[in-house]
Amino acid sequence: MREALFENINQTNDSLWLAKEFFNSINNMFFLRAIGYLIEGVGYGDEYSYCDFPGGLDDDEEPFEGVRFRYHDDEVVLSDEKFKECLNLACKRYGDINPDKLSEIKDLLGKQKPDSHP
Repeated sequence: MREALFENINQTNDSLWLAKEFFNSINNMFFLRAIGYLIEGVGYGDEYSYCDFPGGLDDDEEPFEGVRFRYHDDEVVLSDEKFKECLNLACKRYGDINPDKLSEIKDLLGKQKPDSHP
């Protein structure tokens, strides 16, 4: 079984719990691909958890500012700053678990835009 990026997630007291669950859900062979999409502002996920951006909404979806995470029936919208914080933490933890991927992670994180959507 793979090691979780974020452990002991407190759904009651942690405002980032949905984002952390999302990153745990993509902690597999597609992690780097998913991070690449997210850095480009392209949504990624499956039927249980998803991360999306305002630019990728369907016409009938309610607009939002920031980055939206969905996990099962719950959702939260994070500011761009909080999103980047969580993304960077997930990448750091992924690198700790997979040191052979550090170079790829560094390259991906270097593509982050400083003040706009990822």
